[in-house]
Amino acid sequence: MSSISVDENMCMKLSKHLLVWAEEQTYWIASRFLMLGFELDLYSSSEYCMVYWFIYVVLIKLSEKAQLKLVTSNDAVKRKAKKRRDLSKDVTRDTQIPPSILLLQCYICLSEGLTMMLAALRNECNKFQRMNYFNTEEEIFNQHFDLLQRAHVPDNISYHLFKESTTNVHFSTLVKYNHFKDAQRIAKELRSSFFDDPNKLAELRQIEQIAEHNRVALNIISQVGSKDSSLKVTFEFSYHPCYAVAVVKRA
Repeated sequence: MSSISVDENMCMKLSKHLLVWAEEQTYWIASRFLMLGFELDLYSSSEYCMVYWFIYVVLIKLSEKAQLKLVTSNDAVKRKAKKRRDLSKDVTRDTQIPPSILLLQCYICLSEGLTMMLAALRNECNKFQRMNYFNTEEEIFNQHFDLLQRAHVPDNISYHLFKESTTNVHFSTLVKYNHFKDAQRIAKELRSSFFDDPNKLAELRQIEQIAEHNRVALNIISQVGSKDSSLKVTFEFSYHPCYAVAVVKRA
């Protein structure tokens, strides 16, 4: 009986590891699926806000699954955490966050920053609004993300949640909570972790450039005034095929 019990425990542990791994891979594939739309030029500028918002949500889930995999693969941390009430606090305190997850955090910051900047431009300047009389914005949202919504990747994601998350965004709030500054800071701190990997260092430089340009653009818009009619904002993919930089000019 004891051998059967041990075998059952081993099977349960293996099943849990496989489930966590499968969930992590699912969210990674979902993020690549969304980013591929930029590379194939499937999104118009009026749709960037919803796309970056969806990428942000998917990357948050991917980060959670990656951290969960880290926890489940570390038996010592699990045994120590079980003795305490708050698992998440213990794991955060006892386990060093690996560079791969911090790198993912950079992209989370960029995605959230671009979402919020575009939302503020829509709310305060009436820019990047959907100008299609044949399809509503909700219909476009469902067309782009139908496959992911059907697969519940992630769960409970809808157009109404997107609107709820972006309707009250303003530039005054963005200056206080500058996501681009956070992305830039984390990228700089990660240089030492990837000092012997030229590809990762190049990726970090990309992140820093995107974050710096968008941070400057955000400050310019805030200083000049978002409602200045002479202000012209465009988005270009100068440093990355999926993450845009805002270009601010006066007409």
